[in-house]
Amino acid sequence: TLSDAIALKAAYIPSKGTPLESSTEIGVVYTGIDGLTVSAAMGENNTAADKIDLSVFSANYAAGPITVGIQTNESDAGTGTDEDFTAYGVSYAVSDDVSVSYNVSSLDYSSTLQDQDSSAVSVSFTAGGVAISASHQTTDNVAGAATADNSSYEVNFSFSF
Repeated sequence: TLSDAIALKAAYIPSKGTPLESSTEIGVVYTGIDGLTVSAAMGENNTAADKIDLSVFSANYAAGPITVGIQTNESDAGTGTDEDFTAYGVSYAVSDDVSVSYNVSSLDYSSTLQDQDSSAVSVSFTAGGVAISASHQTTDNVAGAATADNSSYEVNFSFSF
C-alpha cells in the first residue's frame, strides 16, 4: 500500500537564546517500487551563527547485481558561502565474492573558492572468513584550495575465525 511505501520525518529544535528562532527539518522517503529508494528533505539551521537553509535529494536503485545512486545537497548561507554538492556512484557485484564500485562527487562554492572534485574506485573480495578490499581516491581543490590536491590508496585485509 502507499502508506507502507512513504515515511515522513520531521524535527524541531527550539531556540535556546534570543531572539527566539527555532530550527526545523522535514523529509520524506519513498520505497514503493522494488529496489528503489527516493528521499527528499529540507530545513533551516537557525542555531548556526550564519543561518543556513538546507535541502537534500537522493535516489538509489538496485537491480540484480547493479546498484546506482545519486545525491544532491544545497546549503544556502545567510551571508556566507553557499555550497552545492552532487554525488553519484555505481556498484557491481561480479559474483557472491567480488564487487567493484565507482563514485564521483563535486562540491561547488558560490565564492571565489575552487570547486572540490573527488572520485574513487574500489574492489572487494570475500571468501569465508577472509576479506580483502582496495580503493583509489583522488580529490582536487580540497576545501576549495587550488593548491590542495589529494590522492590515496588503501588496502584492507580482514580475517575471521
